[in-house]
Amino acid sequence: MSIEVKNLTFWYDPDTPYSKKALDDVSFTVEKGEFIGLIGHTGSGKSTLIQHLNGLEKPHSGQVLYNGVDIYSKEGNLRELRQKVGLVFQYPEHQLFEMTVHKDVEFGPRNMKLSEEEIKDRVERALNIVGITPDRYEKSPFDLSGGQKRRVAIAGVLAMEPEYLILDEPTAGLDPKGRDEILGRIKTLHKELGIAVILVSHSMEDVAKYVDRLIVLSDGKKVFDDSPREVFRHSFELISIGLGIPQVTELNERLKEKGFVLPETVLTVEEMEQELLRILKEGHHA
Repeated sequence: MSIEVKNLTFWYDPDTPYSKKALDDVSFTVEKGEFIGLIGHTGSGKSTLIQHLNGLEKPHSGQVLYNGVDIYSKEGNLRELRQKVGLVFQYPEHQLFEMTVHKDVEFGPRNMKLSEEEIKDRVERALNIVGITPDRYEKSPFDLSGGQKRRVAIAGVLAMEPEYLILDEPTAGLDPKGRDEILGRIKTLHKELGIAVILVSHSMEDVAKYVDRLIVLSDGKKVFDDSPREVFRHSFELISIGLGIPQVTELNERLKEKGFVLPETVLTVEEMEQELLRILKEGHHA
C-alpha cells in the first residue's frame, strides 16, 4: 500500500506570460503507516503538491500512483482515492457548514451510502478520536473555539476512514495550547489507527517533535528527504532557502561555540533538557 509520486511537474497559468513552475520533477513514495513532515518557504509548492496526492490537481508531466495504479488512468478511481486519501485544508473550519457538529461530521460517510448504524458509529468514533465529547454533538460547530472547530473538521475526514491523512498547516492561527492539543491528537491517531500522516508545517519545532521523516521543498524542487535529525544537520542550507532550524538545534550550535559537548542528534526540548542536566552533573566542558 503506497502513494508514489514520479517526476511530478506542474505549472500555474501555462502558456501565458504569467506561467510559473510550481513543482519541478518531484519524486517520492509514502508507505502506509508513515508520519511525514513536509516543509518549505511560502510559495515552495507544498500546498500544490499535496493537492496532487488525492487528485485535486493534475500534473503536466509525471505520475501519481495509488497502490501501483496511475490515479488518472482508466484503472484509476478518483472517488475511491479521495475516501482513502483524506485532505484537511489550512483553516479547515472554513469548510464547516452544517447546523450541528454531528451533521457536519456525518456528511462524508453519508455520501458513501453507508447504513445509518455505520454512519453513527463512524461519526462518534471520529469525534472521540479528536476529543470532542457527546455534549457538543448537537451544538452548532460555529459556537466552538478555534481549536475545537479544527478538531471537528479533522473528524469529518477521519469519519471516512482514510488510509492516508494529509494536513495542511493544521495548527495555523492556534495558540500554543491549541496547537499542542491538535498535534497530540494527530500523533495518537497515527499510533493507534496506523494511518499514514503527511503534516505540512512551517514550524521546525513541530516537525522535529512529531514526524519520522522530513521532505523539504524549495522553489518546487525536493531538496531533502530524510529523518529530521539528518535534515537539520544541514542548518546552513536550510537557512539559505528561507527556512529556520529548531530553536534547540540553534541552541546546540551556540553551546558548541562555547565549548560544550552535545550530540548533534538533540532535537527536542526534552532531549536538550536531559543533555544539559548531564553536562551539569558530569561537568563536561571542553
